[in-house]
Amino acid sequence: MEGNAPLTPTQYEQLLSRISQVYYRTPGSVTAALRAAAEALNHQLLERNLRDASSGQQGVGLLILLTLRAGRLYLAQCGATHVYLIGAAGVHHFYDSQPTRRGLGLGRTTPIYFSQATLSENDVLILAPLPAAEWNERALEELQGLGLESLQPRLLRMMSGDANALLIQFKPGPGKVFFLRPKSAEEALRERPQAAVAVRPAQVEAPSVGVEAAASPPPAMPVSAPSAAPASISAAVSALEEPAETAAPVAPEPGLARRKMTGRGALAAIAAALGTTAAQFSQSLRTLLRRMLPEESLVSLPGSLMAFLAVAVPLVVVSVALVVYFQRGRTSQFDQYYQQALQAAEQARAQADPLASVATWKTVIAYLDQAEAVRISPESQELRYEAYEAVDRSELVRRLDYQPALTETLPDTVQVIEVVASASDIYLLDGVTGNVWRAFATARGYELDKDFQCSPQNAAALGIGSLVDILALPPGEAMSVVGMDGQGNLLYCKAGESPVFEALNPPFTQWGSPKAMALDDNNLYVLDTEKNAVWIYWNRDKSSSPEPFFTQDFPPMQDVIDLVVEKDDLFLLHVDGHITQCRYSDIVGAPSRCVSPQPFIDSRPGREGQMILPYPAFNQLEDTQPPNPSIYLLDPANQSVYHFSLRLTYQRQLMPRQPLNPRLDGSLALASAFTFRPDNRLIFLVVDNQLYYAGMP
Repeated sequence: MEGNAPLTPTQYEQLLSRISQVYYRTPGSVTAALRAAAEALNHQLLERNLRDASSGQQGVGLLILLTLRAGRLYLAQCGATHVYLIGAAGVHHFYDSQPTRRGLGLGRTTPIYFSQATLSENDVLILAPLPAAEWNERALEELQGLGLESLQPRLLRMMSGDANALLIQFKPGPGKVFFLRPKSAEEALRERPQAAVAVRPAQVEAPSVGVEAAASPPPAMPVSAPSAAPASISAAVSALEEPAETAAPVAPEPGLARRKMTGRGALAAIAAALGTTAAQFSQSLRTLLRRMLPEESLVSLPGSLMAFLAVAVPLVVVSVALVVYFQRGRTSQFDQYYQQALQAAEQARAQADPLASVATWKTVIAYLDQAEAVRISPESQELRYEAYEAVDRSELVRRLDYQPALTETLPDTVQVIEVVASASDIYLLDGVTGNVWRAFATARGYELDKDFQCSPQNAAALGIGSLVDILALPPGEAMSVVGMDGQGNLLYCKAGESPVFEALNPPFTQWGSPKAMALDDNNLYVLDTEKNAVWIYWNRDKSSSPEPFFTQDFPPMQDVIDLVVEKDDLFLLHVDGHITQCRYSDIVGAPSRCVSPQPFIDSRPGREGQMILPYPAFNQLEDTQPPNPSIYLLDPANQSVYHFSLRLTYQRQLMPRQPLNPRLDGSLALASAFTFRPDNRLIFLVVDNQLYYAGMP
């Protein structure tokens, strides 16, 4: 927890038990269960913050959830958390690349970042909300192959400040979880006597409370996960006893750990001191009055006035003392985090390694988040902008100046799930009603066409259902846009005309559940997830029987949510964000072949040629035509669009310069759809029912 409203050990245990139950009771995929667990915790923390809003207390939850299944590690991260996977294949750093993302308890929308990786024997995970600045990929590569007993002291020696972390190592076994005993503060200090580091004493002997509830159902993959919990690298079991803190490095006394006063102890000490001060002041007041007034005047003062003075004056003194104490305390807290941010920034500027530099700049942002939770200064904002620009350069991020596209907003009930564009028009598909909205370009922007007819209601007599996908038709066609329903029926629409209904000739298997369609070189491709098939209507001949894209070696397509086709290449987007890429073959005996998952290849400084892990949970796929054919993927949680080559090599990330349609709680609204104008000069992005546009860099 971050903020000034920490949880008690009992509250930690109750919340962890509750989200564990939510996970195991949620049907469907692993990611669906992880999302449900995170949303349950976000709801609990949000209700708690709203209930305590009048007192000025607020707690932000940082959460890491992991699931093991069939040799795969599934991660869900909420807030500025970091996970390092150290294995034979190298070091993978899992984190949310959006530096402005906050944790849980701040809004109705749950900010969650998904990733996954393949596990091998003896792989080690480091989970940390705010890792030590020295823990970067380059430094951690030297720790490959070490056991927890050797890894723990090495990590301690690498640190120059506090860190909170959990270590997990995976071993073959029956699927049980074992806890290693945390080292005491004295043992940790003896291993690095010269280090000027604040070390929290270990408070819990493992195993601890709360573990049984979280680990009672057996994992799907037999692993055992011992977790090393050194004194200054607090394990999750220690976090249940005391909320995580981050303090400036101080030199401990020889052989002793720096003691930290708890909030309750500090307030008790303040109350005692103020009580003593009030009593002394009351006595001093009577002495002063005796000296200033004649004895008979003092005796003649009404008893009520004396009582009032005896009570009111100490209260004034106490109030002034409390104001001074908290003002100075908040200033000290800001200075502490801001100075740590300055030190990290100096380190980042001096680093030649681009990976180490960007990791340190992200640490600067994390320190600034903590400092600016107390107050915001022009100096902290200037340092934040410098950190953002450094991270953007390293991540190949381009910030776009989005502007509202529509002259009037869509109704609140509309939920746009697809947007397509022609040279002068925009078409938006409402996922609630299956209707298509049209907006046409004017000198003031895009205006909604209230007379445009393109919905199932216009063709209800013909039996067309709610539209699930739309496509913009090439210039010169009789109609402008075509929509498809879940039974393989088409609806053609054009401004000023009634829609035209046509039915696709069904395949020999009959339709299952058509989900999406794509158009390439005048050929129509239809995805049917229920039948695990992609069908091709050559030359868009809807009356002929479609040809299957696959005749054997069918890739699993039940969870595919979108597709695009570029000549002979078919790209299938799965619900977890990975891509299946297939090459069509019409040669007898040489069927179409697929690579699944097709890896995303990095091109960022210091990571050239490596696989991008983790990748976001993309939810929409688009392609652009020559002279620069490319693949674009929408990351809805970050309002960003990733640009890849046709070989899925990372090119850049397009992000808003400022969050679009920001919410009062500071969380990001979700992007639901995007597209490009046919000349590729404009990009359109739908966020929370609002349409925005920006020029392409």
